[in-house]
Amino acid sequence: MSPLLRAIAVLLLVLLAAHAPMLLNHGLFMDDWLVLKPRPDYFIDIDFLLNSAGHPIFYSYDRFANWTGAPVAVMVSLAFAGVVLGATCLVLTATRLELLDRAEAVGFALVVWTYPGYQLWAGKANAVYVFSFGLSFVGAWLLTLAFGARGLPRALLRVACALVFLLSFALNSTIMLYAFVMLGLFIAMWRGADGAHGLVRRTWLAAWRSAVGYPELVVLPLVYWGALNIWFKRIGVYAQHYNAHFPTLGELAKGWGAFVVAGYRDVLANAARAAIQLPALFVMATLLVGIVVLLLRPGTEPTASRSGRALPLILAAALFLALSSPYVIAGLRPYSTHFYESRHLLMFGVPSALALLALKRYAQRWAGSGAAFAVVFGLGMIVSIGLLWTDYIFLQARMLKQEALTRDLAGRVQPPATVYAVDDGFQNYPARFVPFGLAEVTGMLRLAWGNQPFFGFTLVAERPTILQEMEESRTAPGSAFHHFDPSGPQATILLQPGPGAAPNEILVRRYYACRFLARCDVGEFLAQLAKVTIKVGPIAGVIPLDDAAKDATPSR
Repeated sequence: MSPLLRAIAVLLLVLLAAHAPMLLNHGLFMDDWLVLKPRPDYFIDIDFLLNSAGHPIFYSYDRFANWTGAPVAVMVSLAFAGVVLGATCLVLTATRLELLDRAEAVGFALVVWTYPGYQLWAGKANAVYVFSFGLSFVGAWLLTLAFGARGLPRALLRVACALVFLLSFALNSTIMLYAFVMLGLFIAMWRGADGAHGLVRRTWLAAWRSAVGYPELVVLPLVYWGALNIWFKRIGVYAQHYNAHFPTLGELAKGWGAFVVAGYRDVLANAARAAIQLPALFVMATLLVGIVVLLLRPGTEPTASRSGRALPLILAAALFLALSSPYVIAGLRPYSTHFYESRHLLMFGVPSALALLALKRYAQRWAGSGAAFAVVFGLGMIVSIGLLWTDYIFLQARMLKQEALTRDLAGRVQPPATVYAVDDGFQNYPARFVPFGLAEVTGMLRLAWGNQPFFGFTLVAERPTILQEMEESRTAPGSAFHHFDPSGPQATILLQPGPGAAPNEILVRRYYACRFLARCDVGEFLAQLAKVTIKVGPIAGVIPLDDAAKDATPSR
């Protein structure tokens, strides 16, 4: 086996170990319930993705996944394919262009593709994010091959490259990553130009040859954005959500600061906390990374030049600013406290990996390449994989709570109510708690009792005016909530920890033992997880729709 194939084999084995929990989690989370069918007779209306949200590529993926009858399996496969293809093509591109040695490339790819700041690796609808991110690196690899090819292979590679990049734009912010790929193409043209032309003429010629030589890549993002704004224009709440504007310097500073906090500071803080609470996971991550270092056997590469050490750090800063800018301009902010609000952080493992690369190259001046790789990238991978597993455990436990509640409801006769508030007693349980979203609660109600105009929410997550807010949202143009009805009779679901409840890591370990080792019956296990009580009548602390209408009536 060649050294490169050996490195890729190591990479894929580690990614399989790191993301194995993704393959075992069949739960739907947050907005997954709006676009994917947990069973064939479950009603959804995803036309809003096409007609109001401006996501035609997302729509195509979701439509196909639902058409197969196994949307969860399709989306899990899509996410895992994105991880594998993206990481492999990253290594192939970096080593072919001699930007990184093999060990650096594998370490870099592992940091990028196990980045724990993004907590939705097990999300299903957001699998399109992961796949699109992976396609960006596939496109870069195809462009690298096309650059050195001639004749028909070159033409075919360019067509494939353009198509792959177009599909990668499903995650709109990948266009910023695409801009750096085009910058790399320009640099390749610049380096190939005659140095006798002088700096200005050489730069102009490189830009001209890039545009003339690869016109399809130059116009690709323009065509994509033009098509979105002509045929798939955002309307209603989605136009408001993506509130693109020219931010002030203060807004830029606050926005970038939010990304630094959620993407890096909180990651380190959460990793330290998780290492104290769940040391076994980080011990396992350390053993896994140790095997990686032994198998890769980092060589004694020559010390990188000053530019080779500084450039990754400069690129890290530039990429961070570029990747966060679309969200900052739209007024969107990430938060690490809610896993769903980390969805904007998927690509921020790239600046992390670049910073680690710079640190490794500085360190190898004194410690040697092998030791520097083991310490710098080794620690980075341990933090990433250990915290990644912690997040997977949390989402697996969340899925178990969903299944426990859904099974209990399905075993009951439906009460005379269609609007339900969940009073979640797990809030006070000694485990990480994030309340169910309204799409999750409503989805569980419909999964248990059929396609009725239910509306469900968690009390602790919503304001007293939630019914009025939903009425306004569902009647808005292009709404995803047309089939939600907050006006029906009400009831409260009291969800309390049952005798089988346990902290997340213990709960998930028991579940795996039940499911894969047949140590217990999964149905009985779920029945012991939670106690459910339903109280029919007005929901305490929530303003009824009728009262709001009366308050809004002007007095004479």
